[in-house]
Amino acid sequence: MKKLFALFLACMMLFLTSCNQTPPSETTTGNPQNQEQLQDTELKDTIIRNGNREFIDLPSRILFEYTVPEGEEYTFYYSKADGKAYVYCFDPLCDHSGKCLANPRDNKNIFHTEFVSTFFINNRFYVVADYGQIFSMAFDGSDIRIEYGEESYDILNINYYLWSQNYIAYDKYIYIATDLDENEKYNLLRFNTETKEMENLTEKTGNFMNPIFFYNGEVYGKGARYQGLEPSWYKADLEMKNMEVIEALPVSHRFYGSVFFDNAYDNPTDYKNRKTIGIQAYDMKTDEKKIIANEMLGLEEEFYTIVATDENYVYFYPFKKTLVGKRKSHWGDQDVYTTNEGKLYRVKHDGTECTLIYDNPNFEFSFHYREAVICGDKILIRGQEYSVGADGYVVYHSGGMMIGTIGPDGKIDKFENIELVY
Repeated sequence: MKKLFALFLACMMLFLTSCNQTPPSETTTGNPQNQEQLQDTELKDTIIRNGNREFIDLPSRILFEYTVPEGEEYTFYYSKADGKAYVYCFDPLCDHSGKCLANPRDNKNIFHTEFVSTFFINNRFYVVADYGQIFSMAFDGSDIRIEYGEESYDILNINYYLWSQNYIAYDKYIYIATDLDENEKYNLLRFNTETKEMENLTEKTGNFMNPIFFYNGEVYGKGARYQGLEPSWYKADLEMKNMEVIEALPVSHRFYGSVFFDNAYDNPTDYKNRKTIGIQAYDMKTDEKKIIANEMLGLEEEFYTIVATDENYVYFYPFKKTLVGKRKSHWGDQDVYTTNEGKLYRVKHDGTECTLIYDNPNFEFSFHYREAVICGDKILIRGQEYSVGADGYVVYHSGGMMIGTIGPDGKIDKFENIELVY
């Protein structure tokens, strides 16, 4: 789980002191689709879908979690200025234990939240807890404020399912879908980070949806599941006053501008027997679906893991399960499989110039962390390098958060462990 921030419960302190004494500034905007605070002029023809699990991409830094060789898991930030990853603490004398922002798990009496429920709005982090509380903090973890909810909770009586964990932010608002209330009803809430007002949009309008993304000042989402049936798709204005049923949309977690990118299938609804026929580009602006066929990619039928997009390219690798060797375990020798062949491709949005940009048969991109960040000519992604000895046993040489440089020819010579400073 990707956990970053902490809040004291029950009999604990109201305010948490961070390690930093000089808060850094983070006022410019980065990729507009990954930032929560945007101007209306930036939102035209742009999909907004935030709440990633692997990274928080800020204008000058990229946050991620990583387990260091000593076994501790810290929050790090990759500096876009110098290419190093620093532990998320700004006190040079701190040992990153106890109340340190980078390692809150040392304190057993705190509740953790996840990247997916953390939003960066107006130079502050806003964290949504599913038991019905919102708190915010400055960029360095100082100045914690309870924005919504009680100041303290009984840890033994918290309803961890009060809110459904389906959170998404747009401009100054955070949208929160609730679980069933005492009247067996779902509600959509909206919190205004400027006025601190929490609105029940369902109570005001009678309308509800689970929000998935925003586009051109409208919210798109699905209804609640009922008796195992696939819920309908809806779109509505930001106040949920006018909601209408729409055709199902082929959305995904990878997009750029107005276009979603995902696998294309010969029979999309036949989950057991369908075959991948390429990559699908669906444009919200034109309602057009374009298939970048396997033949255009120069690849055989595969399942593609799309890890990132940028202004020009879609980055992906094919899934291929391969037996590569064995390893020792408490239960004896076990087979070791990889899920890809260490091949990373990129293709232009229009389907041209599909290029194998990295090829290392002794490298595997992580199956559990299928997300990457493109930052200039750098790419951050999780993976591991290995070799197989003469005895058939797999030996791992490096792994974790890796970084590669995209050369002028578009190729990546190697991935290396990101340099950690802690």
